[in-house]
Amino acid sequence: MISRERFNNFLQEVTNQRVTFGENEELDFPEIDEMEADELAYLRDLIDSRKSDLSLLKSYVDQRIRGRLTGKAFRFGDRVFRGKNGSKLVPYDNDKILDFLGDDWKIAVRPAFRTSAIRAIAKKRGLNEKVIMESLFERVETEQLDVTPVNKAPKFLQNLLDKDEKIVEIGD
Repeated sequence: MISRERFNNFLQEVTNQRVTFGENEELDFPEIDEMEADELAYLRDLIDSRKSDLSLLKSYVDQRIRGRLTGKAFRFGDRVFRGKNGSKLVPYDNDKILDFLGDDWKIAVRPAFRTSAIRAIAKKRGLNEKVIMESLFERVETEQLDVTPVNKAPKFLQNLLDKDEKIVEIGD
């Protein structure tokens, strides 16, 4: 129904109108306005597919950026890309945690384990919350990519990244 070339032309026109008029202006597409419902539904399906493809591509690219910017920050335009190491708690054994929680499980599981609630339950029971957490969860190292506008980045990064396309070491 709609060729790849025609679809790509629609995308290019959206980009052109956004750049020219801004994101708050309604698009002007006489060709789309004249389409029948079945053509519009097909176009919508193509858009959904492309959106999914772009999301996969963005995740793939973010992983590559994160790997190259671990412990670093990079300014590009009005955004700061920052690779950060972190960690998260992963249960060793879900059943063991549920056994520990007993009747209190409802306040600690929504739908994943709420570690703050588990700590509070341990404390309420007079147990050392750190020991309980270490016995129920392992700490798994993670990497994150944080993309923020320059003016919302931490001040030390704003000062370090004083020009576009600059990479600085910031540690973990």
